[in-house]
Formats: sequence, C-alpha cells, structure tokens
Amino acid sequence: MSKNTMNFYLFKAPFRVSIKTPLIEMEEREVLIVEWVDSNGQKYYGECNAFSTDWYHFETIDSVKKELTNWFERHVYDQINSYKLSCQLIDELNDFPNARSVMSMIFYQKFHDLYEFDIAYGATVNHDIEKYFNQYHGELPSRIKIKWHNGIRKDIAFLEQYYPQIKRAIDANGVLEESNISLLNTFKDQDFIYIEQPFSHFDLYKEYRKSLTLPIFIDESALNLEQINKFNKSELIDGVVIKPSRIGGIDKSLEIIDYCKKNKLKFVIGGMYEFGLSSYFTAYLAQHSDYPSDVTPSDYYFMDDIVKDSAEIKNNKIKYLPPKVDTVKLIK
Repeated sequence: MSKNTMNFYLFKAPFRVSIKTPLIEMEEREVLIVEWVDSNGQKYYGECNAFSTDWYHFETIDSVKKELTNWFERHVYDQINSYKLSCQLIDELNDFPNARSVMSMIFYQKFHDLYEFDIAYGATVNHDIEKYFNQYHGELPSRIKIKWHNGIRKDIAFLEQYYPQIKRAIDANGVLEESNISLLNTFKDQDFIYIEQPFSHFDLYKEYRKSLTLPIFIDESALNLEQINKFNKSELIDGVVIKPSRIGGIDKSLEIIDYCKKNKLKFVIGGMYEFGLSSYFTAYLAQHSDYPSDVTPSDYYFMDDIVKDSAEIKNNKIKYLPPKVDTVKLIK
C-alpha cells in the first residue's frame, strides 16, 4: 500500500540588521521546514514560523515537530485527494496553530495553482531608521511600521520631515501603559494609520480605548475568530493584524478576512521575520488587505534564503514569484 512521507529540516540565517523589539533581541532566525511527499511521490514544502524558544508563543520548533509527527502517524496511509479533506484533517491540529499553519501551507500548494503578482511594500523598522533608508536607495515602501522604543518620538519626526508621503504605524507589542497615551495622541494625522497591539490584554483596551485617539489594531490578541469578534463587538478596535501562523494557516486567515469584510473591520496581514516560502503566502493573502501589510523584498531581513529572488522591488512595488525551495540549503 502506498503511503505519504513527512521529513523535517532546519534552516538558519543571520539578520542583516539585528532585531530589537520590546520583547526580544535577535541576531539570527532559525526555522523548521516540513517536506510532505504524497503517495504519488509529489513533494511540497511548508515553512513553520515558530521560534526555537517560547518567547513569543507557546509552540516552538521542537513542539511543532512533536505534534506533526503524532498527526502524521494517524494519516500516513490516507489518500488526501481534495483541499476540503485536507482542511478537515488538519483541524485535528487546531490547538497548535503553528503546526496547523505549516500543513495548511503545504496543502494549499497541492490543490491550488500559484501565480506571480505585484503588491504594495510595507516595511517594518526595528531600530536605526536612517540606516534603513540609506540601505534601500530610493525604493520607498508605501508604509513604515516602527517598533515601539524610547526614541519613538525622534523616529516619527524623522518620517514627518523627510518622508511625509509614507504612511506610518507603530507596533507596541502590548507594552504600553496609561502614561504613554498622551504621547501617542500627538502622532495622529492623516498619514498615521494605526497603533498595533498597544495593550497586553482585553481589560486594558476597555479601560483606555476612549483615551487613545489613534486607530487601534490588535495583533497578539487576535488569536482566533472568536477573540477578534469579542474585541469588535465591544467596539474596542478599528482593525486586525492577521498572522496566518498564529491563527492556524491560510484557510483560517481567509475565514477571518471574510469576517472583517462583512463587519467593515480593516485588516492587514502580519509576517514573522519569514524566509521566502512563508513570505510568499503572507503577500498572497495581503492582496486583500486595506493597507500595505508586512510585505518586504527578499533581501530585507536576510542575505541568505531558502527561496532565491522570489520577491524583488520594481517601481516601489514588490513582485512575487511562486516560491521554489532550494533543498540543498536544508539541514536534516
């Protein structure tokens, strides 16, 4: 009897510029790559966005491998011959969204034709904003998102003075307190589009929502459709950052996109310091978004990648090609 095969690989590369956020500092990024060989011998790859440790999410590379191994043992002989069936089977992983997301990526490729497309460029700057602009030589993004830090006022002033045409956002990663609100409100203008995840939990949004005049998008709090609906029905948010890896994958993301459109709730698609395989699908989903999402060229974070030149800047937009994984770079 023919059977499926699952293999695990790792890939690691240093950041071009070290990452500094309110939650972590990182010099390099390691990811898990999952290879699925179906019973007909066709190979598909998925990139898992979990980190090596649980600093951001309870799932890690090791825990995802464990959950996927257990799931695979139940389905090694399954003939998964439709997209609908694949989504039903990976629903067994609903409690492990990073694990589910990587399988969602694999099965989406198996049952859909991928295509090339152009999309708006939405950069995220962790620190040293002037170095960023020197690096990209006039290829400007449509949106700059700045990570919250003590020098945030200086960064906003720099953008207002030299790049007023670029839309601006701030990602606070849930660290803000009441004392920060008055400063944030001074940033409000037509080009400041949202503050991302200002507070750490629901009760703080209820307490400070009326004091904060900026549009609020939730990120880490957008765990699933039920949680998003809770915030929306309580009139605490203006939009959502949808991260496919956190909510369980492409099909779950599309469900939330449909909800946002029906409820007139704005949304963008969030990335996770991704390599070329995962970033293609972030951009793929971001074609639906209201504002430029976390979509950057191939060499934005890393000089090395598992996908070669899949996302290149052209006329201040990014052209994405269907990703092809360079398996020589994968470490078993």
